[in-house]
Amino acid sequence: MEKIVAAPPWRTSDVALLDVCRRAIPGYNPWRDAGECSFDVTSARRVLEFFTECLRHVEGELAGRPFALEEWQVAIIANLFGWLRADGTRRYRTAFVYVPRKNGKTMLAAGVALYCGMSDGEAGPQVYSAASEKEQAALIYRDAVGMIAQEPELDARCRIFRTFKSIEFRETSGVYRSLSSDAKTKHGFNTHCAIVDELHAHVSRELVDVLTTSTGARRQPITFIITTADYNRDSVCNEFHDYAKKVRDAVLADPYFLPVIYEATKADDWTSPETWRRVNPNFGVSVKADYFAEECEKAKKRPAYLNTFLRLHLNLKTDSDVAWFPSDAWNLNAGPKPWTEFPA
Repeated sequence: MEKIVAAPPWRTSDVALLDVCRRAIPGYNPWRDAGECSFDVTSARRVLEFFTECLRHVEGELAGRPFALEEWQVAIIANLFGWLRADGTRRYRTAFVYVPRKNGKTMLAAGVALYCGMSDGEAGPQVYSAASEKEQAALIYRDAVGMIAQEPELDARCRIFRTFKSIEFRETSGVYRSLSSDAKTKHGFNTHCAIVDELHAHVSRELVDVLTTSTGARRQPITFIITTADYNRDSVCNEFHDYAKKVRDAVLADPYFLPVIYEATKADDWTSPETWRRVNPNFGVSVKADYFAEECEKAKKRPAYLNTFLRLHLNLKTDSDVAWFPSDAWNLNAGPKPWTEFPA
């Protein structure tokens, strides 16, 4: 007999939902810079119910089960769709979700794409997911198609074109397409929802800029960015990451940008399960504790793997993919070259 799990408090209590929205985004309180914006519980619950009632997991041990949002996901979705401006349109226009791999961000993004295409009250919505390569671009599309296939009501409202990696939304006259940076046509869009997948892998900012600038004609567009950490370098990913941290820390005032940052710091003990749990919000769900322990042991025994572990699993920026000698230790030994000290 399947174990019956009690519904989380936010499902039945508005007070509990507001509490999750206020505290569950690391280091950021959406009420701090809200100004004239207000949180509408009805708007938030509408999209939360879409996820939990209409969407199902596509793969793994949860395949076929309802998409029961974890608390951290509730905070993202409810804040993103629940906050309204004084004119009744959505407050947040950009969400930057910076979280290590295997935390379920692709599924979350696929759900956002389907909601914006079918249930967001937008006429003729154009929804795009953008990635650096064709294979990566297809991941969100694959999850979206898999969720549609498991729900007859969604299936009846969609027409899927697998060759073109696109979905037609019949009732809203909308469309979803997955794009990659090598797409021949990247202009002429009228984007309602732009999902940027793994921003750290984008070698240029062209596709990101094309999509974000194509939202100007929409009444309440959304740009939903998901990524793991980049290397220490000049990149569009690090530009967004730096901006998100400044918004989170109130260094910059931008009430329309939602910064969601899960990352370790150099001061953290990367071998500690406490660090793993804090940085990986889906720890114990899609991120398995035994797998994490094995990866950590691998990083301890194989120095060449350490940077991979730190960047992909703890969202800590590294100088390169492989490092046999830590750059901070190298810099501590900086000084005159030996041959410059010999007399002429």
